[in-house]
Amino acid sequence: MALTSETLRELLIQYIGFDVGPEEAERLRPLLERQMERMRELQALDLGGDDPRTMSYIADRRLTGAPK
Repeated sequence: MALTSETLRELLIQYIGFDVGPEEAERLRPLLERQMERMRELQALDLGGDDPRTMSYIADRRLTGAPK
């Protein structure tokens, strides 16, 4: 379902109690759609079950004082 500018205006009124007007809603709509796409990409990665304490990261030797 595509997000229309009118729907965006209604959501803003409902959740923050402010009407941005049709021009501003049209300007904000592509930004919100891009944010929603990024959220879908992150959800597709399914990182929810990973424990950050058990994940491998690149060791930054500058922080540990380890010899180079």
